[in-house]
Amino acid sequence: MKMSLASIKSNWKLLGQDPKALAPAFDQIHRAVQFIAMAGKHYVKKQADDSHTNLRWLPEEEVLAGNWIRERKGNFRFAMHPKSMSLIVYNAGMEAVSEFTLHSKTNEEALEWIKRQLKAFGKDASQMKMDIHYDIPSHKTDSGAVYDLNTPELFQEIANYRANSNEVLEYFAQKFKTASTVRTWPHHFDISTDIPMVLNNKGEAAKSFSLGFAIADAVVDEPYFYITQWSANKDIDYTSAKPLTKGEWLPDTLRGTVLRASTVSKSKTTQAQASIVIQYFKEGVDASLDLIDDKA
Repeated sequence: MKMSLASIKSNWKLLGQDPKALAPAFDQIHRAVQFIAMAGKHYVKKQADDSHTNLRWLPEEEVLAGNWIRERKGNFRFAMHPKSMSLIVYNAGMEAVSEFTLHSKTNEEALEWIKRQLKAFGKDASQMKMDIHYDIPSHKTDSGAVYDLNTPELFQEIANYRANSNEVLEYFAQKFKTASTVRTWPHHFDISTDIPMVLNNKGEAAKSFSLGFAIADAVVDEPYFYITQWSANKDIDYTSAKPLTKGEWLPDTLRGTVLRASTVSKSKTTQAQASIVIQYFKEGVDASLDLIDDKA
């Protein structure tokens, strides 16, 4: 479905919570989606870029859904509903056939639920392991603590950020034929699209830029929208980067630019918030195209 600026503004979900207060809820959801990622690792055909472990935001269901798992009895997929912090399994017709609410539950209980669903769909559940092959922050649930949904407004806010981010990224991705699928990566838990602009003589990306939304990390201490630029020759000259109305350049730490969530949430209407983000990406895309010339 084609996205438009009008649809972004009309569908924008108001952001009102302190972005820095979202960290505990983000941490729980980040840990919980690893069940979906590892199901992808063990039951989906392996891809060189690890995309078999990633997730996509489904606007209608308001879930982060993993890749389809193929099965003769019928394909199925796992998903995470951030608002209720629930794991869901969908059949081939996108009907939710089972749901597991994580509140007051442990990782062990969640893994057992995942295995029951795999078995019900005809898979060998013994293959399902939580052997995460990338580093993610440790979490208290790793030591047996239960998940906690006692601040539901924070989980609703996270769902709003995911919905808003997905819509605006889909809009800008559709402008470039080379843009990758808008995906959520379970490693850093960012949602992004990568856009190669220059290819080498092997048909490989030589220069590209990426658009995304990230949770707080070592670079920025709150959630943020971002645009990064990449060159195989490392020849991007940020001294010539165009200034941005709202965003800020972080050439040394990020190799790109960021728009802090707090800059957006300070505005109190959906129209104003959507306009800030749209303007940021418009300016950032233009600046990226200037920084990435047409020579490989």
